[in-house]
Order: sequence, then structure tokens, then C-alpha cells
Amino acid sequence: MKSYILTYDQSCVPADVQGVLNDIDAIETWVSPFPYAAIVVSELEVGGLSAMLRERLPDAWFMVAELRSEAVRGWLPGKLWEYVSDPQRAPERARALFASAG
Repeated sequence: MKSYILTYDQSCVPADVQGVLNDIDAIETWVSPFPYAAIVVSELEVGGLSAMLRERLPDAWFMVAELRSEAVRGWLPGKLWEYVSDPQRAPERARALFASAG
């Protein structure tokens, strides 16, 4: 599994994009810590994921890029960094993220 950042243009309704992410079986889990962006975990390669999104969001402008822990820097809460850097455990980490947010 790999982590990806998905960014999309503001003409997309975030709830609609989130519905697409929920409907794509090849997406294991995702979180949306930023407006118009999501961190997606999938077994697919970037080209396959992009093709599926293009099919479901034909009018959207978007980018998908793999997040590799050695190539990403920034400032996020520790639990979110763990989600990004260990996609194999992302589903359980997503549950922890949502539990601590509520």
C-alpha cells in the first residue's frame, strides 16, 4: 500500500469528492486534513488511481502524488504523520485519528 496526496480545484464540492473516495474499492482509507485535499491510501499505482479518479471526476482539475516519508516534510500532528508514513497500518491509524478528533 502507498499513501498519496490528492488535491483538487475549488469547483469540486468536497462532499462529492469524499463520496467518490468512499465508492472506489481500491482506496483502502483516506483522510482530509486540508480543504480541497485528501491523503489517500491504496494498493494502486499513481497512474491507476489517477485514472479511476478521472473517470469519476471528469470535469475536475486534480493532482495525485505519492507521499514517501523520506521525501515529505511539513508540520502535522504526530498521528497524522504516522498515517502518512506507514500506509500498511493506515486503516487502524485512521480510526485513531477520528477517535481523537471527536
